[in-house]
Amino acid sequence: MRIKTRVLHMVAIAIWSTTALAESAVQGPTTVERIYEAANDFLEEFSKEQRAQDREVAYQLGSLDQRLTLSDCDKPLSVEFSGDPMGTTRATLLVSCQSERPWRMFLKTDLKITAAGWVAARPIGRGERLERSMLEETDVVVNQRRRIAYTDPDNMLGMKARRTINSGTPITPDMLSAPEAVARGDRVIIEAGNGVFSIQTRGEAVNSGRVGEQITVINESSGRRVRARIVEPGRVEINI
Repeated sequence: MRIKTRVLHMVAIAIWSTTALAESAVQGPTTVERIYEAANDFLEEFSKEQRAQDREVAYQLGSLDQRLTLSDCDKPLSVEFSGDPMGTTRATLLVSCQSERPWRMFLKTDLKITAAGWVAARPIGRGERLERSMLEETDVVVNQRRRIAYTDPDNMLGMKARRTINSGTPITPDMLSAPEAVARGDRVIIEAGNGVFSIQTRGEAVNSGRVGEQITVINESSGRRVRARIVEPGRVEINI
């Protein structure tokens, strides 16, 4: 199994954006074979860059009509992705000639970029908290969906499933939510202060929330309801 890496989506875009061009060394008549050669050279270079990031690339160029007629190009053909290759397995290549009689054309390509990722080892129900036994490492197609799957299981442990996740599904951030730090009815410590002094008392949570969210709590001493921010499980604070 390949070593897990945290590869940011924006890195791949920066390397292979529409400004990244590959040029065929062949010059002369424009033939279908020459277009295929330029496209293959471009995708082979792209594959090398992805392998450096522990990713593998498989591709299949679309078909071109052998009767295709284009002006002869006395300069190397330029090839680039038309759009983001990390967001689809049906990529499009833009092949162009920048000679005195310029032209451009599009070539469809089946493109799969795979890397080590984490999937559900079994069906995970909505609201379940993720445990290590629920996860399985395997190769996933990272450009099959817009959101990149998790590459580190530690970032998922303890998170709650927003919806049912089928077995074998790559797990992405939109499928999970942070667990509640305080549940309705929990007894909490209320800390009130202003940076110079602080006091503590006990209270009861009227509603649930996550760290950083504001909830209503009842001060056990006064019976008053106040708004407080959750700072950690079982603890809230009020700024005076």
